[in-house]
Formats: sequence, structure tokens, C-alpha cells
Amino acid sequence: ANAHTCENETVKCPIDGKNVTFCVTMSMTTFGSFKDFQKQGAIGEHYEGLINTCPKCHFSGYIDDFKTELNGEEKIKIKEYLTKFDDTKIDDAKQCLIAGEIKELQKKSNKEIAFCYVTGSYLLRNNDKQVEFRKELQSKAKDNLISALDKNEYEDKSVIANINYLIAEMERRIGNFDEAIKHYDLAINDSNKKDWVEEIAKEQKELAVKKDENNKI
Repeated sequence: ANAHTCENETVKCPIDGKNVTFCVTMSMTTFGSFKDFQKQGAIGEHYEGLINTCPKCHFSGYIDDFKTELNGEEKIKIKEYLTKFDDTKIDDAKQCLIAGEIKELQKKSNKEIAFCYVTGSYLLRNNDKQVEFRKELQSKAKDNLISALDKNEYEDKSVIANINYLIAEMERRIGNFDEAIKHYDLAINDSNKKDWVEEIAKEQKELAVKKDENNKI
């Protein structure tokens, strides 16, 4: 069936032990993707369900982050960080911001951090009331993707062109057109790129040349 199905799984917050229930995707049908790799199709709330938040302390992360035991020093740092959200309404995109910043505190890999922010930006694709927040997430995403490349975090060399393309898309969507063009060119000229990269990168580069920051595509 062309549908999204998920199964509830309850885990305990590693900070305060509060129960948190995730809707874990079991199956979905995709029909292509947006130009920033967000999947389209019968995916339900797949992206909304990837990252969740403790209703008590606001610890946020993927389900595996809730299953990880934190040491004492990590707990202290994270608890202190989370206090700034005490009086904040936590929506799906804010969960992604918190998850990414917690991973920064934990010194996780930049590629892992980046995709928390990328996911948050997906959730704000059509939200015209939170454009600045969406751009903040995209800026954080591209900064971490650039760092991931600098640190050689991608062992598969054929993926590097994809990442440069995604950096270019983040740059274009926040209005950094010169930087976007630079990274589109890096993707286009990468000898290890996959076949599809050149065509799509050239197509999106034209938008950057026209100073078009369209985020809906």
C-alpha cells in the first residue's frame, strides 16, 4: 500500500527518566524528493517523528539518543544548556535545533549534527512565519557539513559531491549566492560524483546566479 506506517516505542529520557514515546517509521512510499533531498510521497510524519523531546526537561534527539547512557559530566552540561528552554514552547523544528546543539556539546561528528539542522529546515519549508529560524537552521547545517568535509568524515568519496551540492542548496536558500555557486561548481567538477549530480547542480546553480532563494522546491 502507498502509505506511511509507524509503531510507537516508549523510551526513558537519559536526563530525568521521563517516558518519551516515538512513532518509529516502519514503512513508507516515496515519490522522489525536493531539491534539498527531503523525501516526498506517502511519508506521513516521518521527519516530525525522527527527533523527539522530553516533555519535562526538553532533552531532544533521535530514539537512539534516548537509549544512550550519559556520564555525569555530560548530564551537567546538557542540563545547564536546557535551562534556556524552560519557558519556551517546543515545536518539531525547535526539537531539531535542541538535538543538534546537544550533539555539539557532546562533540559528535559534524555530519551527524548537520542532519539534525537539515531535518529542522525541512519542517519549516512552507512556514512563512519562521523564515529567519529556518535560515538559522540551514546556516548551522551548512557550517557543519563544511566542517565534516574538512575533517574527512565521509569515507565514500562519491558522496562528497552530494554534500557539496547540499551545502550549495543551504547557501542558496539563505541568500549566500556566491558561496552557493562555489559549492555547486565543486559538486559539478568532482570526478567521483554520481551521474545525477551534474545535471541537478547545474539546474540549481542557475537559481543562485539569478539570486533566487526559493525554499519551496
